[in-house]
Amino acid sequence: MHQNDLRVRKTRAKIKRALIETINEKGFGNLTVSDITEKAGINRGTFYIDYKGKQDLLEQLEEAIYSDIVQLFHDNGTISSATSYEDLNRQFFQKFSAYIYGDRDFILAMVLGNGDPMFYHKIKQILTRELLKRMEYLGIKMSDEIPHEYIEEYAIGSMLNLSIYWLEKDNPEPPNEFAKIMMRARTKAPLAFAVKE
Repeated sequence: MHQNDLRVRKTRAKIKRALIETINEKGFGNLTVSDITEKAGINRGTFYIDYKGKQDLLEQLEEAIYSDIVQLFHDNGTISSATSYEDLNRQFFQKFSAYIYGDRDFILAMVLGNGDPMFYHKIKQILTRELLKRMEYLGIKMSDEIPHEYIEEYAIGSMLNLSIYWLEKDNPEPPNEFAKIMMRARTKAPLAFAVKE
């Protein structure tokens, strides 16, 4: 890697870290570009080389995550190699858990730290769309016992809520362990875990 490329990547990483910390301190709506640059230890001119302002920075970081999540389903990912519904779920939980764990601080800042209230909903929309596309490809249909939108909300919403709970823990399980928990949880309604002593 060229030295200038490495310098740019390090600067962007500092800016991202500073954004996360500042969001957690005061919320995205209350922070300024100066807050970010001071915390990152860079001047404003350096910031404006890559970003038009704080909103542009946020949108670029979010778009990168949205794009990465879509890619989990493509390019030798879930959508190109899963051959059954079970395999689809297993591969997806493994890949998704590993990915969000790697960007844990940013995701938590967006969802819990007064970051962007639409971030969670956008991810939910992407996951719903991509999983439905893969199910259609595999010839899998949802039951008509209840309206499909309720099934989608229950399945994707509960998965995302469990994922956020996991990321928020002081010592979360490794991603592969959490993927196993998700695989087990997805097959049962909550009452099915109640066991009579």
